[in-house]
Amino acid sequence: MPETPTQRPATQPPTIPAGEFRDHAVDRIELLPIHGFPEVRPGDDVAAEIARLAPWLRDDDVLIVTSKIISKSEGRLIVVDAEDPAVREEVRQAAIESETVRVVARRGLLRIVETRHGLVMAAAGVDASNVNTDEIALLPLDPDASARRLRDRLRALLGVTVGIVISDSMGRPWRAGIVDNAIGVAGLTALHDVRGATDKHGNVLAVTEVAIADELAAAGDLVKGKLGGVPVAVVRGLTLTDDPIGSRSLFRGSVDDMFRLGTVEAMAVGREDAGGATVTPGRLHADAVELITEMAGSEGAAGAQRAMQQAFLAFLAARPDATSRTCVAGHITASAIVVDPSKQAVLLTLHPRVGMWVQVGGHCEPGDMSLLDAAAREAREESGIGSLSIDPTPLALDVHAITCSLGVPTRHFDVQFLALAPAGALAVISDESLDLQWFPWDRLPANSGPELPWLLEAARARLGG
Repeated sequence: MPETPTQRPATQPPTIPAGEFRDHAVDRIELLPIHGFPEVRPGDDVAAEIARLAPWLRDDDVLIVTSKIISKSEGRLIVVDAEDPAVREEVRQAAIESETVRVVARRGLLRIVETRHGLVMAAAGVDASNVNTDEIALLPLDPDASARRLRDRLRALLGVTVGIVISDSMGRPWRAGIVDNAIGVAGLTALHDVRGATDKHGNVLAVTEVAIADELAAAGDLVKGKLGGVPVAVVRGLTLTDDPIGSRSLFRGSVDDMFRLGTVEAMAVGREDAGGATVTPGRLHADAVELITEMAGSEGAAGAQRAMQQAFLAFLAARPDATSRTCVAGHITASAIVVDPSKQAVLLTLHPRVGMWVQVGGHCEPGDMSLLDAAAREAREESGIGSLSIDPTPLALDVHAITCSLGVPTRHFDVQFLALAPAGALAVISDESLDLQWFPWDRLPANSGPELPWLLEAARARLGG
């Protein structure tokens, strides 16, 4: 599996003279609220309501759509069958837990977490505001797919080609107050890369990437607000360029994230780094031991998997640094078989080092607190799919020899999970892959990884055929 996947280029772009580079700024924009929106309930056609209330939409308009109405229309609501506020809060906390992949920081009941989408936010976006008193709202399952569906439906209803930004409010480190950010994007470029351009003084811009979709989300909130019942705004005055990657370019990969760890996690990783293999194993090591100990393996290869299980546990017992890629003898990795919503095809990546089609996955990184966390992060980064439902019980274990980023022969002790893509998911190739494609179960490419047939058999058994 690719070793350090990222949606960002590995090298700096070439220098581009200022006169040959198009800036993102425009002369003028308009912010237009769409008034009169009714209460949205599950199954409602949000696009039809927008078309009814705003038949004046034009090509290149950008609609800023509050995520709550998308969640409501898609039925992402939990009904609390009790009037006791304590019960409602208990249900909300359970919902946060179910939507969380990794806890970044905690203070009392407040949790800053990474969601299944890859978003880092308070309470996993689980919200009890602007819904009925017996309901709790979750974020849309796949906001990019929701944005694409809304865009396509408006094109069919009004004959216009617009951009869509699905927004949600977030707090910010080191700054008071919340700001709306983009969590779903369709029909526009979310991140404008200005690196390599020169300013009017001749200086080369080395790090500047402008989060256009976030700026649009924040601008739209100036006319939407939080209490006025205006869930949709229009930003007019831009010329749009479609980018199929959606909101994924806004996500900072773990390799580039200098603030990935919460305080407690950072201190633990620091202690481990200082002591190397001589210190007590860290949290990820402990999670690997617990997870692999509890694995049952599939009935079809129970004996082989039990033997593999013991090999993994022996390696973990011998090497406190087994989950670190710096362990030359070998190291634990995490991968995932991504299955499409119809359960008829799997997503495979063409690995640049081994030249074979394999499942997505790779090394554990600092800040991964569990193998499930590592598998979810790798799967999102390499598939480009923001929201994957990952079975927390691994499918299988496999050991394979490889020369990875260490540059010397080593072994990957791979823990393999099952992930299900949501409806409408759009896979986007990463820079660390030669190709990325869906393949039917029974028509795998000739140069696929040798473990794939058995792994797919285990996945089909887990899915019930």
